[in-house]
This record gives sequence, C-alpha cells and structure tokens, in this order.
Amino acid sequence: MSKKAQNHLGLFAKFWQPGSVKTRLAVSIGDQKACDLYFAFLSHLIRKLQAVGTDRQLVYSPPERETGFQEIIPDSWGLYPQSGGCLGTRMHSFFSDQFELAKRREERVSKVVIIGADCPQIKPAAVEQAFASLDQSPVVIGPSVDGGYYLLGMRETCFDIFKEIEWSTSTVLAATIAQLQRQGIDFAMLEPLEDVDELNSLLALEKRMTREIQEQVLLVDDQETKLLEEIRFALGRSG
Repeated sequence: MSKKAQNHLGLFAKFWQPGSVKTRLAVSIGDQKACDLYFAFLSHLIRKLQAVGTDRQLVYSPPERETGFQEIIPDSWGLYPQSGGCLGTRMHSFFSDQFELAKRREERVSKVVIIGADCPQIKPAAVEQAFASLDQSPVVIGPSVDGGYYLLGMRETCFDIFKEIEWSTSTVLAATIAQLQRQGIDFAMLEPLEDVDELNSLLALEKRMTREIQEQVLLVDDQETKLLEEIRFALGRSG
C-alpha cells in the first residue's frame, strides 16, 4: 500500500539567553531586549506555523536546554536536538536524518523545509508555497535581502550544498546557488524577506508591520499585533 506524501518542517532555534542571541542587534538595544525579542520571534513562529505541513520539529540547541524548549511548544510540535558543528553541518545533519526516517517509514514522497527564527514575517502561506515548489524542483530557497536565506527545502535527498560557505555573511545565498548550479541541481526561489539582525532591519520590520496592520483594519491578526507591541517595546516606544 502506498504511503501518503509528507511535508516536514524544521524550525532551528537557539536557547534565549542574553548575550548569546541577536548579538548584532544587542549592540543597539542591549542584550536583554535583544534576547526578549528573539524569544518573541520564536514564539510567534511556533504559533503561526503550528498547522503547516504534516510534521513540525523545533530543532533546538543546546541539547541540555531541552526542558526549556519543551515548555514553550504546543502538542503540534516535536523537539529535535541539533547536531554539533557549524551551521552547515547542523542543517545537513537534520535534512539527512529526516530523509532517513522517511525511508524507514516508506513515505511515498518526503519534503523537508527548514527555517530559522530570524525572520518573524514568514507566513504559513510562504512555507506551504515552499512545499508546493518541491513538487517541481528538488530544492527551494527563500532568499533574505542581506544575502543569506530564511528558508531552505529539499525533496527526497539531502544534496551536498553546505561546504565551502562562510556562514553568517552576505555571500551565503550566492555561494549556495553557485554550488547548486555546479552540480546541475534545479531550484525554485521564493519572495525575498528580511532577517532581523541589526537595528535598521528591526526598524524596517516595525514600519512594514505598522503599515500592513493599518491597511487591513478589518483583518488584523492578534498575533501580528502582539509581535508589533514587542518590537515597539524593544525600541522604547511602549505606551
């Protein structure tokens, strides 16, 4: 009997400790506010994406903080510890592990999409579009405007595209595309979005969310409103 196709979502996250997350943003708003904002981004994505795909994993680090992560996820999410090594090694490991598990379960088609917690404006529709794009292309990328990517997806196989990349730089996207092209791997691209790593990107997000909420008065999402309040508080605009 054929198995149903599965869409696996992985949300990569670090434990929210001041001084260890959003360090570039912390230069402008302080360690504690940067940490609180990271936690707000992560919580927002967990809530917004809890019905996306057929399986959702919070891919967490470090492993010894499992209890803390367990306390913030609903039943619709599972936990999966990140492996050791650089970001590329950790992503490769997660993709490989998920595809290996899919083979054991004899899934007809397995798609895996990963995102991070740096881009809170990722919508459920964007992730669903990524899964749909994998019907036509074996790889899908959600490019971020800073030269990296906020989403990466693959179908059935973990391609070897994580080597010789300088992570956390503006060359990540270009280097990844170059590897795909060298190997002759087709890929789809989603709409560019902005990671929030520095003050300018946070200000841009505040402006964009304010405009979107004002333009859609009758369709205001309580979760979006709450996130905007968190952003304004971090910027000292509360009240």
